[in-house]
Amino acid sequence: MIATLMFMLLFNIGWIRSRKGALPREEAKLRYPYQQLSPTEKALYGTLYRGIEAYEKTIKLPGTFDRKTYERVYLLLAEQEPQFFYLDSVYETSELMDTANMRYKIPQEQINEMRAAMNVRADAIIQKIPSDADEIEKLLKIHDGIADHCDYIDGTYQDEAYGCLAEGEAKCEGYAKAFLYTARRAGLNAMNVTGVINGTENHVWNIAEADGKYYHIDVTWDDSQQYRGHTTHTCFAVPDELFGDHAPDLSAYQPPACTDDTQNYYVRNALILNHSSELPEKAATWLGNPMLLEFRMADESVMQSVADMLATSVELRDAVQLTSGAVTYRAYMDEKRKALVILPS
Repeated sequence: MIATLMFMLLFNIGWIRSRKGALPREEAKLRYPYQQLSPTEKALYGTLYRGIEAYEKTIKLPGTFDRKTYERVYLLLAEQEPQFFYLDSVYETSELMDTANMRYKIPQEQINEMRAAMNVRADAIIQKIPSDADEIEKLLKIHDGIADHCDYIDGTYQDEAYGCLAEGEAKCEGYAKAFLYTARRAGLNAMNVTGVINGTENHVWNIAEADGKYYHIDVTWDDSQQYRGHTTHTCFAVPDELFGDHAPDLSAYQPPACTDDTQNYYVRNALILNHSSELPEKAATWLGNPMLLEFRMADESVMQSVADMLATSVELRDAVQLTSGAVTYRAYMDEKRKALVILPS
């Protein structure tokens, strides 16, 4: 009986210690990957979070963790907390860990100034969001603001939110972290998703929540150089069924299912082509950026007939000229998402 009571007491003390390490409820609500962790893993995540935030060199962990558990939680935090851009890519582990030695790549005295530069850009994007915007419109404004500001080029901080927001230079990971940083700053639930594209190439993109539903968002692909500096929306608010060329890495967490198509950019803005004959009229009455027209085709048969029209239709050429003033255009098809982008020139 005494041994049983002692076990229960020790168990309860350990449980309380773990709960103390967890993130506050309001912070947890904005972190879907964190919500998938066990209570002890949440305690580890929260303890690392606060230690890294305080720039601690050695962090006392809320218990003893094996290498696999520590590494999984640490890497998840490093990917999902873009404000910790100063973490080194090198980290230390051992078979059993009750303390963690942190490595930082930026001196502590520089961090506040660098984070302030990030906040200037993030807040400038957020301030352009209308006060009556719903969550999907807020996400759209953040998507467009980041794509318009950043270039897909090498930079010192190309894989960090800092590089994208403060310096306007990033690769895919930097874009995704900047989107996550800004969305979370706006009170929105978003996450980074690591994985591969087209079966081979490493990539990072986002999933974000709007009104209780989840959507894929890939700012990097919508800021492709082939679009001549214009921002497209082929990868904004996309469901799983149209995102098959993006395969998430499931070793860290299980991303939520993205099943809704009603808030997709093209659906929401009535830019769906149900027949190729609709394209000239929609092009002639285009109200957006006149140097970038974009639509989504209802199915593969419409895609094929639109492809034929692009090569031969005088009516479409005249419609594009009426909208943009340009006498020629270049067209791109995203077959996975059944999207069409027309660039007058």
